[in-house]
Amino acid sequence: MRILLKGLAMLLFIGVLAGGAANVSAADDFTVKVRLTNNLGTNTSFDFIPQGSSQLKEDKTVKLEKGTRYQVQVSSGKLVLKKGSQTLKSGLNTVTIEPSVYSKANNIHLYKPGSQTIHPYLGTILFRMSGTTKIQPVNSLPFEDYLKGVVPSESPASWGASGGMESLKAQAIAARSYVFSKMSQSTLEIDDTTTFQVYKGFMWDPLSPHYKSAYEYTNRAVDETQGQILTYKKADGQKGFVTAYFSSSNGGQTELPEQYWSGKLPYLSATQKDEFDTKSVLWKLNWLKQQLPATADLMAPATWWNTTGELNLNSALVGEQSKTTFTNFKKDLLKKAKAQDSTVESIKIASINNIQTENFSNTGKVQSITLEMDYYIRNSKNGALNFDMAAGAASKTLAGKDRYDTAVEIAKETAGTEKAPAIVLGRGDVPADALAGTVLAHKHGAPVLLTRNDSLPSSVENFLEQQTVKGATVYLLGGTSAISENVENELNQKGFQTKRLAGKTRSETSLLIAKEIGQMQTVLFATGNDNSSDALSASAYAAAHQLPIIIHMGDKSPEATLSFLENQSTEKAILIGGTTAVPETVETALFDRGILSNRISGKDRVETSLEINRLLPMNGKNLVVGNAHSFVDALAGSVLAAKTNSPILMLHPDPERLPAEHMEQISKLTKDQAYYLGGESVIPAALKTASNEYIGSSLKKHQAIITYKAGSSPNMTAFRTLMGGANLKSVDFDVVDTADRFVMDGSGFGHGIGMSQWGSYNRSKAGHSAEQILNFYYQNVSIEHTSQFVK
Repeated sequence: MRILLKGLAMLLFIGVLAGGAANVSAADDFTVKVRLTNNLGTNTSFDFIPQGSSQLKEDKTVKLEKGTRYQVQVSSGKLVLKKGSQTLKSGLNTVTIEPSVYSKANNIHLYKPGSQTIHPYLGTILFRMSGTTKIQPVNSLPFEDYLKGVVPSESPASWGASGGMESLKAQAIAARSYVFSKMSQSTLEIDDTTTFQVYKGFMWDPLSPHYKSAYEYTNRAVDETQGQILTYKKADGQKGFVTAYFSSSNGGQTELPEQYWSGKLPYLSATQKDEFDTKSVLWKLNWLKQQLPATADLMAPATWWNTTGELNLNSALVGEQSKTTFTNFKKDLLKKAKAQDSTVESIKIASINNIQTENFSNTGKVQSITLEMDYYIRNSKNGALNFDMAAGAASKTLAGKDRYDTAVEIAKETAGTEKAPAIVLGRGDVPADALAGTVLAHKHGAPVLLTRNDSLPSSVENFLEQQTVKGATVYLLGGTSAISENVENELNQKGFQTKRLAGKTRSETSLLIAKEIGQMQTVLFATGNDNSSDALSASAYAAAHQLPIIIHMGDKSPEATLSFLENQSTEKAILIGGTTAVPETVETALFDRGILSNRISGKDRVETSLEINRLLPMNGKNLVVGNAHSFVDALAGSVLAAKTNSPILMLHPDPERLPAEHMEQISKLTKDQAYYLGGESVIPAALKTASNEYIGSSLKKHQAIITYKAGSSPNMTAFRTLMGGANLKSVDFDVVDTADRFVMDGSGFGHGIGMSQWGSYNRSKAGHSAEQILNFYYQNVSIEHTSQFVK
């Protein structure tokens, strides 16, 4: 060892600038500095155990004992050397552990914090700061010993025992040339990754815990080619160093660097068939055409989005490597979608519609690949998750200029082209009576209409005249204080029969309505509070199943109500809302009368509505949406919902308060048709826009067409990097279009530029020398000794 790498690299670099490699003078060996990033990386601390005689360069009075475990840690931006709890040295910028004499016996074992995995190295270990909190280890050692840790990391050492000795020697020369050329480009420090070459340290000698007997072959390969590198003649006549690119397998055809990357290299100027590497590495990747299962309901994405993945994410269907490539591609597609719209939170790839390639005419390898697919989007806006749904979803707003007209519009939708056989008429400013009447209305196929206390609204009069059977019965809900005698007389004068159901209280009125319905084995209890919408979501279920709604007022249930239910042999009561709406005293009183009860409630009106729809499901085609805080408009919608066996969902009018945490429940309620009950002041357009992303519509299909092409951006190298080089092993593949999938059917492993390791091995077994092997893969090169170029 005659000179440190820094000096060598500077001399090499100066030599090249001054007129080429020929101007740099000789040495047999030199030191190389390797940043240990592959298996060790940066950490907050490292442990090490000297296996022989080592010393601390920064302070040689610090004694390092053989076989003792030491720690290097960070403290206040400086390095600290410790032995157990004892601090040996602190405040250091670097910690350099060097052998007293360079030898195999004086190797050192490194450990990640908390790990017992041994990483053995020869030579000097330098610990330095990386940023303000991490430590980076660097290994300095003679170049030839460095290569002994490289060659078996890049080629199977066992090849030496099966006719591949010349292949290992060719690998040693190529590896030496590769690093030598990098140093000549002023690289003062290399690393142990494929950015340069994989280096696994002191693995190659029996003193190493990682030694294998096959390493004798790679050791021989390095020793028997000591100092040998590849050079070429540059255009100016000077000698240049060959950056000896190599890969595992070229698939039977060598690649040109300008086609895989961009720049040309004079010693890699020809593409040629390699008959010694045609079937060494064969591989396949499977991408299914249909990515989402048939069970994925596009009308209700929240029901499956978080639990259902694309089929290509199932390794049992496509294989682990195909899964990985698809995962990587999906992440990149999400990144691209986010770049176009920052609100995009996640995507689902629905289908792979086409994968098409174009090939280079000279190599037959892929020049470009175009992938076409459909995908769906979920957005995150102001913390709320919502789905990008297709425009023009089936939705309809039923609204008039006021609640009376809105009820008429709902009645028209309910009746369709038929005339109503009866009418249930409730008081428009106090909804409790009308709420109880929805069950009666459904029994008679009648709509619920609203009226003013002393006069019929004109829209109601028109409906009675145009869409009601002559002489039909109109049920008046409540006493004359609710619907006056003037209204009753007006109806009679129009030829309608009237029947008033009125008690002294709202509760008693609801009992009379219940008696008119007839069936009272099961009833619903709901509050008569005019500000509560709790019972409205349950009214459609009650109407469809003819369950009377008993209106409750006050702190306890009246004796008249309890006696009535007892006399009617009621067995079960469903209490709608929390204890503020229907107190616990009601449950107790019912229990004392032998009536079982259960309660359905949520922490607020919207959650109560969701809970009702979960426990009292309606499975029809439609969904009826109302305003939980202005619900009179939705009263008439109960009959519409009951007619189609569809649920009623009560929402807060503020779209920002759409219950994102209950999206799955909301999506389960989504049907083919969504009815919004009320005008802009009741159901704002913004609420409908936000709601339509979940209900009453289907996921919007987005299309992506992405091309990777050599010489363009993104190029084929970027595609292979994205897929993972261990998965998309090369760019030598065909795309096979089958019934259910696209198959990337390939050969080769790596870029295919320069030497093929498998081709080299097969050539060695066929009797080719290392020089012959190298002359096949690199054009117009010479084998020379490093001593000619290093001072």
